[in-house]
Amino acid sequence: MQQAQARRRRWRKGAAWAGAIALCAAVAGCGQPANQHERVTLTLWYWNDSLSDDILAQVNKVFPNVNLKAEKIGGDFEAKLLSAMYADDPPDITGINAANFVATMVKDHNQFVNLLDYPEVRAAQKLYLPWKWNLAATPDHKYQVGIPIDTGPTVLYYNAALFKKAGLPSDPKDVSRIINSWPAYIKAAEQMKARIGVPMFDNVNTVYEAALNQGKEYYFKPDMTPIYKTNPVVKHAWDLAVEVHKLGLAANIAQWTTAWSAGAAHDGFASFIGASWMVPQLEQSDPRQGVWRVAAAPGGPSDEGGSFLGITKACKNPELAVKVVLWILNPQHQAQMYPTLGLYPSTPGVYTWPIMNKPMPYFGGENINEYLSKSAEGIDIGFQSPYDSTVDSIINQQLSQVALNGKDPNQAWNDAMHLIDQQLARVLA
Repeated sequence: MQQAQARRRRWRKGAAWAGAIALCAAVAGCGQPANQHERVTLTLWYWNDSLSDDILAQVNKVFPNVNLKAEKIGGDFEAKLLSAMYADDPPDITGINAANFVATMVKDHNQFVNLLDYPEVRAAQKLYLPWKWNLAATPDHKYQVGIPIDTGPTVLYYNAALFKKAGLPSDPKDVSRIINSWPAYIKAAEQMKARIGVPMFDNVNTVYEAALNQGKEYYFKPDMTPIYKTNPVVKHAWDLAVEVHKLGLAANIAQWTTAWSAGAAHDGFASFIGASWMVPQLEQSDPRQGVWRVAAAPGGPSDEGGSFLGITKACKNPELAVKVVLWILNPQHQAQMYPTLGLYPSTPGVYTWPIMNKPMPYFGGENINEYLSKSAEGIDIGFQSPYDSTVDSIINQQLSQVALNGKDPNQAWNDAMHLIDQQLARVLA
């Protein structure tokens, strides 16, 4: 379950499906035509906890002319969706997951209905975070393949008791003010290690991803020019992670493992930068109430995850499907899915609503939305390509070699660049 959640929501995780459906033939219709005596059948694919089952169950009542058949797809969602597309039998409406897969769907946008063709979509655009909306748009913003479901703003999760014991600020406002940059974060980590011998970071890969995601450019330009070798954001993130390793400030515990859960519960590490969806993971790992707090992430806001709903060209009734999708993902429903599923809304108008701002006993009565909302609204995300996960995976593998096996960081960097060149030469040929 934890691995499935990680695969679903991590910013760049998942297989690289670059160009997988570029040559796919136009998909055939699967929605059933309707007359005045029958309902229109619309099929929808989603994965566990990506949408509210209760909200989906209301569709047929709200739309008397619709028969929504929502199917929860287990296993490798992306692979099954691609297989259905190849077989000319995709659903009418589908979830679109993981940044690299969204980028692939944008690249192969002709497999989807252009949602901008519908005035109600153009009118609704203002309800959603602009940066999130644009992730499912072509670079010229003339073709929209998806409506945002949720997003993953990042914050600093920290063990307030350990911070206090180490002589560091422990109140969220003080932590946000004083530990507000990577140099300040590493300085605090050195104090934590010197005073009480506890690693500040869970692992160096978390450091790398957090610093990378705070940048405005990543591995490719919008025209697909590779910049992973020359982009200072990438090298800065690598150097930070290596510095944390050299100073002995990480516990070297991978997330989504039982060891990580034990580390969280037994003071094995003091903090990590993570997305909004890490709240249930932390609660399940460490049952202690009031130990952990949330503050602004050092280095600035970033996004790690979030999904979309798109309408495939298979749909024979796209006008009706558009209405259904907009209803499912309206601001009220997005606010409802936050406390029940941990899906952080992509509709900023709800961030001030009472349902979003309840004190959380687990975090010592703190209203963590104060920091999540600032993060979500402060994100300035860069271009994401279909090949980002390929690059990211290789870099993280080499970084793990440094942290776990003592590999020379310079050699690891050079090996990563060489392996990426080899891999992309095959997929981009």
